[in-house]
Amino acid sequence: MKPKVVIIGGGNGGLLAAHRIADAADVTVLEAGIDPGDPVPARFLHEHGYPEHDWDYSDADTGAHLIRGKVLGGGSTVNAAAGSRGQPSGFDGWGPGWQWDDLLPAMRAIETDEQFGDRPYHGDAGPIHVTRLSQGPLDEAFFAACARAGHRECPDHNAPGTQGYGPWPTNRVDGGRWGALAAVAPLLRSRIQLRDRTMVRRVVMEGSRAVGVEIEGPDGAETLAADLVVVSCGTYGTPEVLWRSGIDAPQIGVGLQDHPWVMMNVQARDEADIFARPVSGSLLRAPVHDDPTDEFQVFPFSEWLYDHAAPRDSWSVSVALMQPVSRGSITRGADDRAVIRLRHLVEPSDLARMAVAVTRTAALIDDLAATGLVTVPGDAWWRSGDLEGELRRRVETYNHPVASCGMDRTVDRRLDVIGAGNLKIVDASIMPKIPDGGPNLVTMAIGWKAGGIILEDLGLQP
Repeated sequence: MKPKVVIIGGGNGGLLAAHRIADAADVTVLEAGIDPGDPVPARFLHEHGYPEHDWDYSDADTGAHLIRGKVLGGGSTVNAAAGSRGQPSGFDGWGPGWQWDDLLPAMRAIETDEQFGDRPYHGDAGPIHVTRLSQGPLDEAFFAACARAGHRECPDHNAPGTQGYGPWPTNRVDGGRWGALAAVAPLLRSRIQLRDRTMVRRVVMEGSRAVGVEIEGPDGAETLAADLVVVSCGTYGTPEVLWRSGIDAPQIGVGLQDHPWVMMNVQARDEADIFARPVSGSLLRAPVHDDPTDEFQVFPFSEWLYDHAAPRDSWSVSVALMQPVSRGSITRGADDRAVIRLRHLVEPSDLARMAVAVTRTAALIDDLAATGLVTVPGDAWWRSGDLEGELRRRVETYNHPVASCGMDRTVDRRLDVIGAGNLKIVDASIMPKIPDGGPNLVTMAIGWKAGGIILEDLGLQP
């Protein structure tokens, strides 16, 4: 008889782990949101912002809404499908078994890179298709400004050690979002039990060992027995499941990390220049000072695409700090709801480095404005005499939260919850340190690698 594995959460980590173990174990994936089905409805491939499929989190200090997908595929169903892995150096703090060279086989296994699949650091047979976005007129102008500023051209932002300007890598097929919902769920539905619209009340524990999951679904409440329970509810949701289950794992919610970013909005001369390529096709990655491991990102995009209340000619040139020192926290609130404090730029070094990144980006914007393609507002906040004060007021989230249940704090090197048996965590919360790319592809790679660990722990062959 196959061992029973229950995976709580159908996001990037959960679905990729399920994909790897599905033929060797009896797998059930529980998803609180809906399964939109196969083929995926067009809106889940092309649109942004689904308030009816969101967990409705907010930052306790600022009140800012924190987007998290309550739908099969999780974040990869609602995000912008950025496919940036980050630098190898960004994994140096991950420790034995989880550094760049350890994760690279998983990154290659999940990927089909449409331009560079023949390179040794890319994959050519995985379910997640990665391509490079084309450029519109404003992207091309942005590239030209980057070149004039001395930045190098970078055709593949996922090539190890590279920096400069080049097209965004993204998990898209035919212009549509190609995350875990579109790419992986169709490979799973006939091989596992997939139960959507199913909330998990708690993990059932006997002593210190997980033995099942208590759920509430369309057919009412029931308890599922399990030989292994995998929590894959994301950086905000996984602590909530542990708390509801009475699991007193060490340091839950400590060390929360996210990339801070700010938007520098300008006005396009002609909105047609924006909508020739409405999803940003251009990305600049550069060191803040001289250290190539301390990187900032700049990318322009159509603000209207994500917020239809914004003017259609608004073009946001956005800046993100990719190796922040500041740390936030998640604490236990009423009804075991996560109380989230991201605490961006609270460390003086983050504030100072973000100011440098914004100042360098302002020079690029001035260069673009000289071409006549964009107009800088007369009251542009980045021209303020109090730049650091403006940054404190305007900093936002890049929506890349990680590390609330980090390795060597809440889980061990094999992703077992410390102090609990038959219980693992497989999602972005286990990252020991934030990578300097987005967590999208990295979390998928964690899921794939975790699937191998699960097979080993259960004595199974894939």
